Amino acid sequence: MFAQLTESINQRISSWVSRRIPPSKEKVLSHKEIFVLPTRWGLLFGAMVVLIIVTGINYQNSMILAMGMFLIAVMILSIVFTYKNLSGLELSYRQSQACFAGENASFEFVLTGKNRSNHIGIELGWVPDKFSIVDVLDGKAVNCQIDYQTKARGLLAPGRMLITTTWPLGLVRAWSWQDLQAQAVVYPRPMESEEHWGSAEGENENSGQTMNLEGQEDFSGLKTFVPGESLNRVAWKKYAQTGELYSKEFTNPGIDPEWIDFTAFQIADVEMRLSMMCGQLLSTLDKGRPIGMKLPGLALPPGTNFVHRQNCLTALALFPDHNSRMQSQGIGG
Repeated sequence: MFAQLTESINQRISSWVSRRIPPSKEKVLSHKEIFVLPTRWGLLFGAMVVLIIVTGINYQNSMILAMGMFLIAVMILSIVFTYKNLSGLELSYRQSQACFAGENASFEFVLTGKNRSNHIGIELGWVPDKFSIVDVLDGKAVNCQIDYQTKARGLLAPGRMLITTTWPLGLVRAWSWQDLQAQAVVYPRPMESEEHWGSAEGENENSGQTMNLEGQEDFSGLKTFVPGESLNRVAWKKYAQTGELYSKEFTNPGIDPEWIDFTAFQIADVEMRLSMMCGQLLSTLDKGRPIGMKLPGLALPPGTNFVHRQNCLTALALFPDHNSRMQSQGIGG
């Protein structure tokens, strides 16, 4: 009964916050989105002030009353300055780094002060994970990286993050809940398998074909450099001539590509099957061998480069919604 009541209250609060502070990738904090309440030290401070005022009235001592009024002024100024420390702060979501399930997904945000304002001791993060503390001085943009502990594969959307501060005296806390629409791809946790699962049909289709393999002995040509590829493959002489980055391609006609096929795994547990596919994919690519991957409705041709690796891992992470998301980007078929 109590759990249901708590859940109902949380849902109502969440619904109210969503209406008051709608999700946005960029946000400037204003009075509509900032909440202020005393900290435990602020409550103790307030209790002390009340005690001082009562004592002054009881003994009709003007000095004690003056001290009480001074402390009230300190409390009011603390509320104003703490609120102003958040007000006008600009936040925007920049990018995220993909990771494997169980690791920390990294999100990058940019904080800027409006009208060259200062914002000191700003804490931001997701409860109950570790918070990052940032100082924004003279309105200059500051990049802030926040980690989020992942548990399962998929498209991770952490939701609303907490931006808070108790500067300058720690008597009151100003905070805001913001959904900056941050997302990150979480790959399946790689799992090693004693057996090598694959698709004989896929191997036969490509048998005897010459595959372009990076890192082999026979040079075949140049291609446009893709960020993430090894710098050992960069054609530096070509870069000196043209100022553009190209990477070297090599061929080895003696190596046939491998395939991993979702339907070839005789395992009922889908998550375990995806983890085993992920482990086999990484193991084969680490050996420099070309590998293709088949999922229901999607086939990624054999490859070895960084982009191919990311495409395969992303497809595994987004399964079973991989089809529409990958094909919308012109990947697979």
